[in-house]
Amino acid sequence: MKNVVLFGGGNIAQAIIKGLINSGYKRNGIFYIDRSTKNQKILSKLRIKNLKNHKSVKIDLFILAVKPKDALSAYREILEKYKNPKIVSCVAGIKSQKYLKIKKNIQFLRAMPNTSSEFNLGITALFNSSFKKNNLKKVISLFVRVGIIIELEKEAKIDTFTGMIGSGPAYFFYILKSYEKKLMNLCNKDKKKINNIMVNLMKGVGLSIENNDLDSLINAVASKKGTTEAGLESFKTNSLDKVFEKGLDSAIKRSKEISNEC
Repeated sequence: MKNVVLFGGGNIAQAIIKGLINSGYKRNGIFYIDRSTKNQKILSKLRIKNLKNHKSVKIDLFILAVKPKDALSAYREILEKYKNPKIVSCVAGIKSQKYLKIKKNIQFLRAMPNTSSEFNLGITALFNSSFKKNNLKKVISLFVRVGIIIELEKEAKIDTFTGMIGSGPAYFFYILKSYEKKLMNLCNKDKKKINNIMVNLMKGVGLSIENNDLDSLINAVASKKGTTEAGLESFKTNSLDKVFEKGLDSAIKRSKEISNEC
């Protein structure tokens, strides 16, 4: 894919763009469409071009990165202005059939990346609706630049992925707020030091997981009658695992509801 357009310039679009740039993708092959002045300024600083000023450019791929309520109108706009466009939707909830009902003979697929794509540590789920094999490979090679890919054989699984992985970073940020609160006194409210501590904590956790199972990792830290065991027992008593699972279920349910609202 030589020329890619992000239709929508918000958080997920910015994460994909930054990840692509970090991977060595040429800036002059990335364009955007967005009416938000705020997003335009951010993308301008990244030296990404507004497509409205480059209408003669041949576009190889459109990536829809708008809010669900705007997705179908954005899709129609692309169809009206461009002949036989290839479109990837990064929009939560809206199923392929809703897009393809508007126009069938088009190469379309759904992708669900998360914001960690900015650091080339993203996780992107792909469900192919109608892309040809050779072009599907090109889309995969594009998203591999910003992280790892999970190809789904059933579209329904995207709702589960969205609730767990797409929203996943926010759940960890939420948990880390408890750490931040406790670290305020420990580090004399030194925000930079606190952030560095949390970064190292999460990096260490991530590297530990690579070649170990979770129960072994827990047991390696939790000594008999120690501090870790005391914390874990409190989590178990308060059913923290069940509370967290309910949160995931709520996010997955909401992803399904969005499809029925659009």
